[in-house]
Amino acid sequence: MAKVQIIMPVTLDGFLPDKNEELMEWLRTDRNGFPYWEERATFNMYPHYGMLDLMDAKERRDNNCTFFMKVQDEKSAEYAGGVFLFQLADELVIYLLPISYKNGKNITGKIQFGQWTLRESKTFRNNICRLVYCLKE
Repeated sequence: MAKVQIIMPVTLDGFLPDKNEELMEWLRTDRNGFPYWEERATFNMYPHYGMLDLMDAKERRDNNCTFFMKVQDEKSAEYAGGVFLFQLADELVIYLLPISYKNGKNITGKIQFGQWTLRESKTFRNNICRLVYCLKE
């Protein structure tokens, strides 16, 4: 069975960072940000990809296949919420940005944190912290 991986930037208070945020540019371009995961993925997922299609594709592919999705706007955040709702995600990578908005699009609400185990963490020079979670077995 294939792996579904969600990569999402999150502010300290759980919101989706603004796409013009300086730290988001680092995530889009630095080799430790989105490109790190894109290079390792088999398929990129986009918000128009159907949930039933994803369920079917995940079943048909072997465990060397990775479906990758980066959350970077409201549309992709809504889609990721559906992936969590249908419990299709196998790996969650959170880039915790050292900023706080106090309002905006909450993107952590659909994640059932009791189902995840922290596998790896790394802090970068710009104080962004990468947290890699996998499903509990």
